[in-house]
Amino acid sequence: AVVSTQSTGGGSQYWQFDRKTYEIKQSQNFIFCLDAVSSDQIQLGGCHGHGGNQGWKMTKTGEIKSSGTGECLDHDSTFLKIAPCNGSPNQRWQWGFVFMQPKDDD
Repeated sequence: AVVSTQSTGGGSQYWQFDRKTYEIKQSQNFIFCLDAVSSDQIQLGGCHGHGGNQGWKMTKTGEIKSSGTGECLDHDSTFLKIAPCNGSPNQRWQWGFVFMQPKDDD
């Protein structure tokens, strides 16, 4: 599963949820994970596979909750952050699949 968010550079950022470790990994190289370093701050950190601040779960209502803080992944127009879960649209996420195909040289 991949979550896509619009970046300020005009492109998308793609993330993969690892069902074994419950980490959200940056799809570019899979070595960096979303890390809830405090009650309101998210950063990329080296994936460690031990849950806690890098563990996440998605609720039935589309919220992504931190296993470490119990708070929800939130965003404003520029940044991702952690905030108390409140059901707002800024805390609703949708997972999807991205398929890649080889380019035809024709």
